[in-house]
Amino acid sequence: MVKRNMKKLLSVLCICICLLGLAGCQAVKPVDSEDAGMVTEYSQFLTQYLLAEDADMYAYFFQGQLTGLDDFTKGGAEFTESVLGQIGLKVEGNGFISGIDSWKKATEEIGSFESIEGTNVQYSTKGDTLIVDVDAKFAKRDAVIEFIYKDDLNKTLTSYAVNVNYTFAEKMQKAGLNTLLGMGTVFIVLILLSFVISCFGLINKAQAAAENKKRAELEAQEAKLDKAAAPEEPSQNEITVDENDDEIIAVISAAIAAYEAENGGAVTPEQSGGYYVRSIRRRSSNKWK
Repeated sequence: MVKRNMKKLLSVLCICICLLGLAGCQAVKPVDSEDAGMVTEYSQFLTQYLLAEDADMYAYFFQGQLTGLDDFTKGGAEFTESVLGQIGLKVEGNGFISGIDSWKKATEEIGSFESIEGTNVQYSTKGDTLIVDVDAKFAKRDAVIEFIYKDDLNKTLTSYAVNVNYTFAEKMQKAGLNTLLGMGTVFIVLILLSFVISCFGLINKAQAAAENKKRAELEAQEAKLDKAAAPEEPSQNEITVDENDDEIIAVISAAIAAYEAENGGAVTPEQSGGYYVRSIRRRSSNKWK
């Protein structure tokens, strides 16, 4: 019983999902014949005369003020809108000038314009713009010029672009080149990262060697300082006392002389190489009480 109810529930869910999918798929709005004729005429005129830079057309419509597309680019957006508005074409200046760049780049590959093969008009998915595809033949290969118009009273041209018709083999070749370029870039970056990571070990070794060298230098300096600070041990025949006092020196010198005299030695230190007081230094510790 439970399994049967679950199957029914799943069936109802599938039906609901299908209904939602059908509701989301809206049919493209049909294009009015008058609007289609208007935008078709505009698009063909732009392709065959304006973009193709037909000299006779420029002389007739612009009376020698304009001679080619570069004049629109130099004049700017407002100038383009004003000039084309005078001949009945409503355009967005920036969109028209951007389309000139697309046209020039494409014609370097496809050659000069020759003829129009066909035109297709339809609404966009949202239904707020008209898309006109003009199939055109060029000297080297065919292409499709796509014009986008607002669905307003004047059918304002917002943008256009040239799409070159490539063969299937050419498309696959471009796709392969793009894939190789992308994968090659990834592998090069990975190799560079591996090299950088491997250098970390060398950096650590260099730092350790520098630290060891610095430590050895510091130890050597400390040893020198300790040696310089340590009191010198009295050499043979040298007596060191704690206080620098002339009376003490005299007493010690007399005692040494008496000792030498008693043992048959010299009377004074100057007469022999016996004991004598050379210097007096303060000792860090005094064991004489």
